[in-house]
Amino acid sequence: MKKTALIIAVAISSFSFLSCKKENPVSTDSALAPAQPNGDGIIFGRNGDGGPECPATNVVLYAGQTINAGSVTVTNDADFIYVTYTTANGYLLTQTHLYVGDCALIPVNNPGNPIPGQFPYAGTHNYASTYTYQVPISAISAGSCGCIAAHAVVVKLNASGQVVETQTGWGNGVRINLSGGNWGMKFDYCSCTPSL
Repeated sequence: MKKTALIIAVAISSFSFLSCKKENPVSTDSALAPAQPNGDGIIFGRNGDGGPECPATNVVLYAGQTINAGSVTVTNDADFIYVTYTTANGYLLTQTHLYVGDCALIPVNNPGNPIPGQFPYAGTHNYASTYTYQVPISAISAGSCGCIAAHAVVVKLNASGQVVETQTGWGNGVRINLSGGNWGMKFDYCSCTPSL
């Protein structure tokens, strides 16, 4: 009896998850797994509980400071913050580094420039067009505000699949180092408390 109830609950959750319309489609060719600090912890989609997500915050993913290479979209539900990198204009992802949390705690060096290699979430990608991290809501608890620093390395390929351009990218916001230095950026995100 318990096994049948569990199967029905999983089926309902799966149906709710699959029927939910997302603002940005995400790849389904990768397995669902919780994000792990400095690892391959990626999640495509949501946690599968069928609960609603909060409205999305969208910023441009700028490459080389001025090139629109796609977008970074952030939303949350009761348990997780979802940060999705989506490329555009022929660019593809090869690396991502992500910080979510207190603005004052973004890893920086002595001059105040961000150090993406020390961000708590990172991934290497094989020319992906979209990539989503699932970060525990405790990073920016429901109803509070913090910062997102979304760094990427993007490339363009020629018809033979060879890399012909490589750029550093950041989710559009304000410079982390306001006194100069590199152009690494952060943007504000306020998590909401989803209504069920």
